[in-house]
Amino acid sequence: MSTTGIDQDPRVTLHRAGDRFRTETGWLDSRHSFSAGAHYDPANTHFGLLLLHNEDRVVPGRGYDEHPHRDTEILTWVLDGELEHRDTGSGRIERVAPGAVQRLGAGSGVRHSEHATPEQGVRFVQMWVVPDTPGGDPEYAVRDAPVDVGGPVVLASGLARHRSVRMLPLRQERAALAVVRLRPGGVTELPAAPYVHAFVARGTAGLEAVPAELGAGDAARIVDDGGRRVTAGADGAEILVWEMHGALGQ
Repeated sequence: MSTTGIDQDPRVTLHRAGDRFRTETGWLDSRHSFSAGAHYDPANTHFGLLLLHNEDRVVPGRGYDEHPHRDTEILTWVLDGELEHRDTGSGRIERVAPGAVQRLGAGSGVRHSEHATPEQGVRFVQMWVVPDTPGGDPEYAVRDAPVDVGGPVVLASGLARHRSVRMLPLRQERAALAVVRLRPGGVTELPAAPYVHAFVARGTAGLEAVPAELGAGDAARIVDDGGRRVTAGADGAEILVWEMHGALGQ
């Protein structure tokens, strides 16, 4: 469910954590921002170029067994624990810890698995965007994010202006993902773009011109905006921000 109203800027739609679709099994608790799996809402299939935005909690030693992907750019941000990724084609095994971002460019096709380590569970946010063009060789990389409290840190980008600063490439030249870590009361400005998706991964935050506070798991979907300030609450905030200069079908 989204929340809008006359007291809220019509360019902003808030999506609350408790209103997300939820999948629960014996080993998985997954919260979906968009239609996923058995959950389908024709009015909530994507936003801009963003196809999937899941927050997953996985018990120790369990996870997603080998499965295929193609023509998808997949970004994963770990919040707690470690995620073990196995690439079937190359045999590569990587562990992704908090503060690192993983990118899988599925290209023409890849098979992989993702599991929590045997020692502890894992909580992570996984996000999918469509690539500019289909096909190409699969690409995989993990990078540690610089510790920068106070301003956006670009995690992955296909935007031309980020070619000298981006952490990971993205085969979508109209999109970029950044993380913003703010101390209590810290302020930063969201990008100006046709589509901005701001997800509060930790803490709380206030968004300029929006009276309601955003808590952990809440997201703001912003359209045709010139950029606005975001202010961290009493516990600080960690926010994942997608800047998108296009949408599906455009």
